[in-house]
Amino acid sequence: MKHTVYGIFLALLVVMVVAIVLGISGKNVRKNEMETSLNTAIEQSLERLRQEKTYYSYETEAYQELITDFHRLLLAQIESDSELQVDILTADTKKGILDVRVTQRYRTILGKEKKAVCRKSVILEEYSGKKGYHTVTFLVDGETYSRYSLYEGGRIIQPETPRKEGKVFCYWSKQGEQKECALDHMTAEDNLVLEAVFR
Repeated sequence: MKHTVYGIFLALLVVMVVAIVLGISGKNVRKNEMETSLNTAIEQSLERLRQEKTYYSYETEAYQELITDFHRLLLAQIESDSELQVDILTADTKKGILDVRVTQRYRTILGKEKKAVCRKSVILEEYSGKKGYHTVTFLVDGETYSRYSLYEGGRIIQPETPRKEGKVFCYWSKQGEQKECALDHMTAEDNLVLEAVFR
């Protein structure tokens, strides 16, 4: 009898620990998904707007098209089961400002209601006009380790230092070259592919 009670107690304790871990990791996963989705949706909708060259002739149709594109792209990115509330806080077409807040409400594994909030403000001017986008790709052993796009002249930001068993990371070099790139001072002037060098 004593062992049975002890076993039941341990089983309940394990279930509680698993539920707590799932709850914490679930919140982080949802927050990361929402931040990534928001960034992608804003970037893609602004890039489409820039390509159509409607920035300098903003009218009601172009404004509505931007908001509609943003909503469509955001919803296409989010896969988790949740309720979304999208607030366009500022959409000033004359000053070129878009400020968006997304609130995601969901239920944890224990049925408790939680929410995660993400906000992003973008000045459209930096994405428009003559400035184009360039892709920066970081490779580790020929595989994509990190990739992002930024506007021309934007400062290149290094990803987290890669790890490789039995090796020490030394530096990033341009693809095909074996010399170190001073990324702290580099800006995006063209598409760039960088490879990790280990010793």
